[in-house]
Amino acid sequence: MLVAVSLVGTGCDSAIDRAVPAPQSEDSTGPELVKEATEFGGWALPESAKILLARKEIVRDTKYLIAAEMSPTDLAWMLEKSGFTAAFRKRYPPIADTTIAGPDLTTSPNVQSAQDVFQSPTGVGMFRNVLVDERDAEARIVHIAFRGV
Repeated sequence: MLVAVSLVGTGCDSAIDRAVPAPQSEDSTGPELVKEATEFGGWALPESAKILLARKEIVRDTKYLIAAEMSPTDLAWMLEKSGFTAAFRKRYPPIADTTIAGPDLTTSPNVQSAQDVFQSPTGVGMFRNVLVDERDAEARIVHIAFRGV
């Protein structure tokens, strides 16, 4: 009886593919990766935005992350031009979101976030997440993520 249970357990384990591809990641502040990310997410960045970092991550699906600093006026322009109309909600500490660049969110006086679902012109469905760190009256550190669904 013990032998039969052992064989059944072994057979089940070999039928499950537990291999997860090694993640691929690329970081840059250069225009090529930023352009690739914004085209993927159907996103418009203001020319005056200071790109802190852009990242492309591939595990099973592609995910793009952008951290940028801009003015409140540029933030409003960016959201409008990107067709991002989701309502923002205030976030309270502890904030579990991880960011790729910029100051620690725990030091921010106000953090807000929103998410929408977007379908690109090429038919790619994705979540677009925007997290806004309102540092002061003139500066916004914006964390944008595009990830396929």
